[in-house]
Amino acid sequence: MNRRNPALEHYGAPDLLSRITTALGRMGKTPETATQDDLAAIDEFHIRGPAATAELIEILSPDASMHVLDAGSGLGGPARRLATTKDCRVTGIDLTAEYCAAGNELNRWFGLDKQIELQQGDVTDLEGFDDASFDAAWTFHVGMNIADKTAFYGEVARVVKPGGRFLLYDVLDGGKGAVHYPQPWARKAEDSHLSTLVDLTAELTAAGFAVISTKDHSDGALVFFETALERAAQASEPPPLGLHILLGPVVKQMLLNARLNLVEERLKVASLLCQRSA
Repeated sequence: MNRRNPALEHYGAPDLLSRITTALGRMGKTPETATQDDLAAIDEFHIRGPAATAELIEILSPDASMHVLDAGSGLGGPARRLATTKDCRVTGIDLTAEYCAAGNELNRWFGLDKQIELQQGDVTDLEGFDDASFDAAWTFHVGMNIADKTAFYGEVARVVKPGGRFLLYDVLDGGKGAVHYPQPWARKAEDSHLSTLVDLTAELTAAGFAVISTKDHSDGALVFFETALERAAQASEPPPLGLHILLGPVVKQMLLNARLNLVEERLKVASLLCQRSA
């Protein structure tokens, strides 16, 4: 019997590339004329989108000689911005095959297919990569979907070179009570695996990382959701490209719940910059 995989059920998106192309057509765009910003509403599937990515690129700050692991890369929007901004090489790993296939085609649209490769795989078992394969790594909004944090962070530590940096940008348990669901990463509580900041720091330390710095992004996250809800209330219909293409009409309730959870401090949003022990 096949075991149920909540993450695949939640993120599965058949005909994703076709739907993206159709939506771009409604925007008056083609694969030849589309920009990374045109796709940001769907391929920067994390809180604060491109604005957060730009900040996090500067925090990780790789140079052009580096090979970076994007653990849980989704459609590859952050990887493309990272490669474009820092001219580094990026390998993305994501559980959802549809995301990898569509993302690799988007890489070709932007001429980045020699610089970025998205592979279908499990970030808790990076068996295809040797020890110390990567100069650095990052992960955006992935830990909430992974129950086995020991395996996840342990595998990242194994494949990152000693002294290499690992940047996490995640949604955390705020410690102020049960989270309201559905959320953009899970429709119900049993499919969500949030850590508190204290627990996350301990998990990373146990895996072999030293936490260099921590930043709370919760206030900016709240503004992000409030702005998104205001924009949705003013619109007569959803935009051509948006999270509804990935998650369906439940997105509105997810946004409402995300805002409420942040107001009530049931959730926090934080980034942690870590360094692999030598």
